[in-house]
Formats: sequence, structure tokens, C-alpha cells
Amino acid sequence: MFGRFVWADLFFVVLLLGLFLVLYFRKHHWSMKKVVSSNKMWGYHLIYADQKQGRKNEKDFGKLLYSAEFELQGKPDYIYKKRIGKGVVPVELKSGLIGEDPVPHKGDLLQLGAYFLILEDVYKVRPKFGRLIYQDYMFIVKNSKALRKEVQKTTKEMREMLIYGVGKAKPSFPTCRYCVCNGTVCTHSGTEIIGGKANESSCGEE
Repeated sequence: MFGRFVWADLFFVVLLLGLFLVLYFRKHHWSMKKVVSSNKMWGYHLIYADQKQGRKNEKDFGKLLYSAEFELQGKPDYIYKKRIGKGVVPVELKSGLIGEDPVPHKGDLLQLGAYFLILEDVYKVRPKFGRLIYQDYMFIVKNSKALRKEVQKTTKEMREMLIYGVGKAKPSFPTCRYCVCNGTVCTHSGTEIIGGKANESSCGEE
């Protein structure tokens, strides 16, 4: 009798602990996390690259991927597929460093978000996450509803700019400092060019 009560109590404690962990991770789910850069993808195999790799079974490598549903096209650096299951993961490589920045550059994040939508249409499976790999760190980015909405909002604004030739600029130091147009052809940039080099300010912010 005593033994049965002990096992029943232990089972109840384990059940409560499991419930607590489920609720905790639902509340504290991550949208992205920053870790040291790595090219390893355990449990996945490469199914696409933006350029030919010189190996067999690469007829689709280097092809431009197009989504009619989302009206988007692009070429991710790599796409990996689960060895067991249907999951696909877009991977985008960046040549620069991210340093101590806690989040990736917004343009890079939106680019990966666009690949989420393209892959969903092309491969008929919604990617759960993707990777943005800089030289020093990488971000494992969740395919969240918020990111999807931001990508669709941004692409809609871009299409309207192409159609009507009118757009509203939102210059700021974080979004403009890495832009190739900053201090050159952009009329919204406050950067002055002296001797062919830009000073430290950008977009009118210190």
C-alpha cells in the first residue's frame, strides 16, 4: 500500500513538472537567438544552393525561386531539408560582422522572412526557422507571424512605390548606417561626404 502511494505521488509531481515546462516555453518562446556562427546542420541535407556546386543531382541549384502566391522571388544561399520529415531551412550568409548587436540588420531579417514565404509556396511546407550567418555570429530566426506580417507590409509598400512613384522614407541611424546609398545617392541621408569618405553621422542622427 505504501509503495503504491509513493509511485502515485511521484507520477503526480512529474506530471506537474511537465505541465510547468510546457507553459514556461509557451510563454517564453524565442523569435530568434544569437549564437556563434556555424555551417553545420545536423539531421539535414543540402537540397539547394544559389550557385552550382559541381556535384550530381544539382539541376535546380542556382535557379531563381518564384512564389506566385506572395509575388516574391529570390535565391537563398542555401536550403536544407530534414533527412526525416519535410522541414526545410533557408540559410543566408553575410560577409560582414554583427559584433555586439543583439539583433540582425533589419534588411537581412526581412530578406530571410521573404525566403520563408517563397519556400512555403515552392516546397509546400512552411519553414519553422532559418539562419542568418555573419562572420562572427549567427541568428537562428523563427518564422513568426510578426515577421511574416512585416515582410508582407514592406513588400506592399515597395510595390506601391513602384506603381505610384511615391514613398515615405523612414531614415534612422540603425537602418541607414549599413545602406550602400547612405551618404551617396540617398536624398534622405544627412551624411556629408568629405574627400570621398563619409563621416560618422548618418540620416541626420548622431
